[in-house]
Amino acid sequence: MLARLRACRRGVSALEFALVAPVLALMALGGFDLGNAVLQNLRLEAAARAGAQYAFTRPTDGAGITAAIRANLPGWADITVPDPVVACRCEDGSTVSCTGGSCGTAAPAMYVSIEVNRPFIASTPLTAAVFPSTVLHGHAELRLR
Repeated sequence: MLARLRACRRGVSALEFALVAPVLALMALGGFDLGNAVLQNLRLEAAARAGAQYAFTRPTDGAGITAAIRANLPGWADITVPDPVVACRCEDGSTVSCTGGSCGTAAPAMYVSIEVNRPFIASTPLTAAVFPSTVLHGHAELRLR
């Protein structure tokens, strides 16, 4: 009986599939999560650029910049938008005061830096184990003068 059972090949492919299918499913769902994270990051970058476009005409209106960012992300209530950072820099990269700062013979350039963040929530335990508590970022920097 044992010799006959050992020689039988029926069901081998079903057993192999039962062993491999969970691994393939977890890999597929991990790929889905990775693609979802990339898509969310691209949307955050686009929203930060929309905030930069608004800041081009009103660089000191933080509430308006935040509203422009939120308008580009409808339904995303879990985003955080820190206050825009206004900084003046010289050509060599050194930071100077925007009121009265000088860079020798040249005037300092004014920059507005805009950021938007969102926590990434994985849909599978495998992805959650690989990327625990990941925060996605969108960033845009605008040179005004």
